[in-house]
Amino acid sequence: MTGADGIDIRSGGIVAVDTAELREAALELAALAGELDALQREVESVTIELAWHPETAWSPVEIGGSVVRALADTVHAAGRLAAGLREMADVYEILELEAARAAGTAGGDVRALFVLERRLAEARERMPEAAARADVLAAAWPFRRHLELELQIAQAGAGFGLIGFVAPLVSGSVLGLAGVLGLGRVERAERSAGPVPSVDLERVAAPPASAPVDLADLAARIPQDRDEQIRVERYVDPGGAQRFAVYVAGTRAPLGFGGDEPMDMASNIDLYTGQRAASVEAVAAALREAGAKPGDTVLAVGHSQGGAAVARLALESEFAVAAVVTLGSPVHVDPPADTIDITLRHTDDPVPALQSGGHPAGTGAPGSFVAERVADPGGSPGDVGLGAHGVDAYRATAAFVDGSGDPRVAQIHGLLASFGGASRATTTLFHARRSG
Repeated sequence: MTGADGIDIRSGGIVAVDTAELREAALELAALAGELDALQREVESVTIELAWHPETAWSPVEIGGSVVRALADTVHAAGRLAAGLREMADVYEILELEAARAAGTAGGDVRALFVLERRLAEARERMPEAAARADVLAAAWPFRRHLELELQIAQAGAGFGLIGFVAPLVSGSVLGLAGVLGLGRVERAERSAGPVPSVDLERVAAPPASAPVDLADLAARIPQDRDEQIRVERYVDPGGAQRFAVYVAGTRAPLGFGGDEPMDMASNIDLYTGQRAASVEAVAAALREAGAKPGDTVLAVGHSQGGAAVARLALESEFAVAAVVTLGSPVHVDPPADTIDITLRHTDDPVPALQSGGHPAGTGAPGSFVAERVADPGGSPGDVGLGAHGVDAYRATAAFVDGSGDPRVAQIHGLLASFGGASRATTTLFHARRSG
């Protein structure tokens, strides 16, 4: 769904909506068309009957004829729309099966792969036209997913001669290579490699907080102070059960490689290449320090590297992550099937461009979605400051998503409403350092 504010809310990189919902909508439209068709015939019958009586032969017949024509047009439009929805569902079903097959291949699940291969072959044989359209969409996707960013790079470099001409070609080649290598997308079966990094934590108490109510509220709680990387909120319900929300900032040392700062470029590289990252361990350690136990429910939110860290937390930690919300993350992780996955990214932000378009089909639990927009239209040399990647730009995007009216957004709002309830959170801010 694309709103007037430019927000595009989708289920995945290529797949825009849930195929089951499309088919259900098509059935409802077809049923409505049938009811309207029956009403049309009834009006037509009454009009003909009235036409036999001289005293009612003029105005009722004229009005009835207009109603019949209007109903006929509506029935035709509803039928065409229902057929279009079914065709879209067929196309997206093929794309989802192709994406699932790719995930099964990456995960080495031979049994699941056999079943998927058979289902895909049957679907392609049953729906050849949909399969052809799906192939066209899949072939075009790698060339379209970074189009806005490459266009802005070209605009920004227009005054720099040969360098400006080469820049978009180089950036496109780099991003294309990342996609070919499968970088930026993490399948559900993948796990980080390497030893667990060691970190130390310094904690700072903060005032109690009320529960977050929407995505803009989540974005606003991501730490901004350079000395604070992680914020943890602990909620306790009347029965004594506890829940946690964790908010993680982005890279703190862009030029750092393995020093004291765990949220540095070394951790970025580790996250991007599938190695255990110190920033992920820092987030897990902060939750444990705040009192989280294995199996406790966690809401995880992160910007940039923080988004990559909380996504890995959802996939690999001992906590039950109910929802993961990432803003401008360089990687897109397919979390467990019971985790709602909310991905916010700007099409003119080079950092989420490293996701190689993300997963082509939906990820996570029902209600998950990807929301995209152009944060700063038009390319200029000033874009080197990465304004489209800033957390303030993503806060604005979160607010636009909140106001979109998309039913999936209403679902995450509902989760937030039930998450903390009326209780206030015990809030702790953490500063982490590498140790050992």
